[in-house]
Order: sequence, then C-alpha cells, then structure tokens
Amino acid sequence: MAFLVPDSEYTANGVKVNEYLLTKHNPNNIDMPWAEITDLIGITIHNTDWITTASGTHPSEQYSRAVVNNRMGDVRVHFYVDDIDAWQNLPLTLSGWHAADGDGDGNRKTIAIECIMSSDYNVKDQKSEDNAARLAAWLLTKYNLGIDRLYTHNHWYSPKYCPAYILPHWDKFVDLVKKYMGNPVNNTPVVNEEMYRIRKDWNDPKTQIGAFKNLDGAKSAWKEGYYIFNSKGEVVYPAETAHEKKMCTVILEQLYKGCESASVQTLQNLLDDVGYNLVADGKFGSKTESAVIDFQKKNGLDADGIVGSLTWQSLIEAE
Repeated sequence: MAFLVPDSEYTANGVKVNEYLLTKHNPNNIDMPWAEITDLIGITIHNTDWITTASGTHPSEQYSRAVVNNRMGDVRVHFYVDDIDAWQNLPLTLSGWHAADGDGDGNRKTIAIECIMSSDYNVKDQKSEDNAARLAAWLLTKYNLGIDRLYTHNHWYSPKYCPAYILPHWDKFVDLVKKYMGNPVNNTPVVNEEMYRIRKDWNDPKTQIGAFKNLDGAKSAWKEGYYIFNSKGEVVYPAETAHEKKMCTVILEQLYKGCESASVQTLQNLLDDVGYNLVADGKFGSKTESAVIDFQKKNGLDADGIVGSLTWQSLIEAE
C-alpha cells in the first residue's frame, strides 16, 4: 500500500497532526472499536519502539499504515507521535483498544497517545517525547482536564511497564506537559523509584510480564526463559550464560518484506547459518521472505514472513 495521504492537517501546540481516520479508511476490513467516549476522563501515554521505515516516510506514518494493513494486531490508538509529527488514527469521540483493561476506563474513557522512542533517550527520542507532551497538553486543555488526568498505560494494567521509556522520568514528563498547558496542577504522582522488570530481553519491552518495586516479589513471579532486570537494564536474576548474552545483543526489530537495514543483514546471516544460502545485502526481498516463512513453518511459528521476537529467538537458538 502507498504512503497514507491525510484527509486534513492541523497544529496542536506546535505539533503538526495528520488526520487519517480508520473510520473513513478501512480497505482491509480490520476490526474496529465501536464504543463512543461519552465521559472522557483523561489522556493515556504509551511508548512503542522506532521501526525501520521505507524511504520517503517516517515512523508515525508507517505505524499508521501498518494498522491499516492489519499488521498491528488489535491495537488501536488515537495518535502515533514521533520526532517529526503525529498521525491521528481515531476520532477523539471513539474509544480505542490500547489499555489492556477490556471495557474499563482506560480503553473506554481516555484518548491514547503512542510516543515512538527508545531507551537511548537521545536527541531524536527527546524530540518525540516533547511532541507527545505538547499533544497531551493540547488535549488536556481542549477538554478542560487537569494534569492529574494524565495517565500511564500501567495505571490501567499494572503488569505492563508502559510507557517504558518515559516512566523512569515520569515526573519530568509531567512537568513538561504542565509547561505546555500553562496551568500547572501539582497532584500527579511521581514515578522514579527502582523497579525490577521481568523480560526475555531488556531491549524488547513487549516481552515484559511484570514490574515490581521489590526484588523478592519479582523472583516470585519469575518464569523459566525470562530475566529480572534492574532500572539500568542489568540482569539481577538469574545469571546470564554466554548464549543468553548473545540474545540480548541482537536488535529485536520487527522486520518484513521491503525493509532495508543492518538488522535485515543480521537476519540474513542467521538464516544463512541455518542453511538458507542468502546474500546478506540488508534488503528484505522475496528470497529472504521465503526463507523466513519456511523457517517459521519448520519451527512451529506463525508463517507470516514477519520477523518478530519469537522468530529472532528461534533463529538464534537454531545456530
């Protein structure tokens, strides 16, 4: 599918917003939320990772396009925001699927902002976060809501440590939103204490199954195949083996046909190591896709040609 063309554009607190509503554009008949927001109570902040983009576009558009193409499962948010601009996917009067609380207040009564960034917290990440703060402030002001109506994803679903890259400095983010609102309210809790997170890989927050303030609590919930990380991303339980350390060095970036990056080259080298005889040119073409699908079939994975965390893990273990 070609790049999306917005139906309209507007500016929210200095952020360019491209409006492309799934209620108007649904060529692939993806499942859609149906409940109206009749009692808006706040704004929910999420984090998602940077992705490889096609030439001529950038992540907020590509994530929106992935939703249209049914590549984002059942996730439906109102906005994707990166360091350049924002794309609006849902009307502000329609509930989303984002808070993991079913028919709870998170999904039914808040507007979702998905901020695209990473744990590096470099200039690009900070600009993306700044754009998300500007948009959140605009929405809170628009609906006459106080800063106490700014929520994290894990407020609605505590096992999900999200927004993973903003939570370690949540108080700083709240202050930034206050600044852009121009009407500070000092009643939002600060989240800056040590947290122990249970994940398969520190660089893949989507594998997280819990976050705890107490290490003993994390150990009680630990499962085979997972690790407990402190807030610095260091494994505190159990000790890593050489193989497991290698797992943590692989960039667990979702890849699919059309991607072109160093991560694709890593993928091709791994496929070559298990017998697929590919040229590691960094371009995810038909031959690479066929090899991925064949590998997925042989290893009991969904044979969709999309390389996610499970396919990465299986490839490394198969070496």
